[in-house]
Amino acid sequence: MTQRKTIEILDVTKFVLAIMVVGIHTLGKYGIYPLFRIAVPLFFMISSYLFFSNSEKRGNVRFLKKFCIRNLKLYCFWFIVLMPVFLPLGGYLTGNLLFNVFKLIIKVFFGSTFTASWYISALVIGMCFVFACDKLKIDYRIVLGFTFLIYAICCLNSNYRNLMADDSIIVMINRIYPGTIYNGFLAGLFWISLGYVFACKGKICNRKKSKIGLIVSILLLEGEYFVVTKYHLAVDNDCYFMLVPVCCFIFDNLIKCNWKSKKIKVKLLRKYSTIIYCVHGSVAVLIENYWIIETNLLCCILKFVIVLIISICIAYAICTLEKKKVFNCLHYAY
Repeated sequence: MTQRKTIEILDVTKFVLAIMVVGIHTLGKYGIYPLFRIAVPLFFMISSYLFFSNSEKRGNVRFLKKFCIRNLKLYCFWFIVLMPVFLPLGGYLTGNLLFNVFKLIIKVFFGSTFTASWYISALVIGMCFVFACDKLKIDYRIVLGFTFLIYAICCLNSNYRNLMADDSIIVMINRIYPGTIYNGFLAGLFWISLGYVFACKGKICNRKKSKIGLIVSILLLEGEYFVVTKYHLAVDNDCYFMLVPVCCFIFDNLIKCNWKSKKIKVKLLRKYSTIIYCVHGSVAVLIENYWIIETNLLCCILKFVIVLIISICIAYAICTLEKKKVFNCLHYAY
């Protein structure tokens, strides 16, 4: 069973990661890259680790079902709430209605409906995949190797796309995929597998080596970012190869951390991080379309601050109102 102090530091981390995700969707080219790109991989790893490190949940279909249903309710809640935003702005209310419904269904499984929603569906699909591999007693090294190959394809189609010929197999895979491959469930499989391995195998090295490994891997990630940027290799900067050691060493340091706070309401931060993640993208889209249209540094920073404040206010309102019986359904928001 995962220790309470580990869960608490991971909950605080998720709140920080949620703020990074807000930065990704508001700061544009002024975002703190490639550092911001640790956010989604660590989200996947944390969710996977917390599930599989619980001996009662691991291998128990009943708990997997509960996990999936809880996330599906989360998706449905925000899908309904944010429909007035993403339906008209996504072009779903014009053209052929039947085609739009089909496109929406495809987006649920292979991409996003409301902004960044791909993570929720990817988490459900990925957890089912890794759970099945664990149930079938497939060696974790095979699972890691297979999912890393998929992640490598995601890297090549995002940060290294301009190295690929248009008729190459790598590019064709992305074209066949009904969406963007590095913003779909395939991109999450490797990170969920890593969380599973941490849950099963524990820490990867001692504290000193882990810290040195983190510093070295961050420098190598910065080097990769420099090369990719200098030679204009990327079409999108979502997936880096050096994110793998960086996220592994960050996670290793996190689960070794003895931090525990009596002042911070960790459970509340857990709720806030989920709500902020789900709502911020739609808030950002509204501000971009109807208010702050400019994309200079000052406007992007202003947009980041406004979106973050509004998202936190929405989280506060939900967590306050849900205590009232009439608003009990609001607990589906996180």
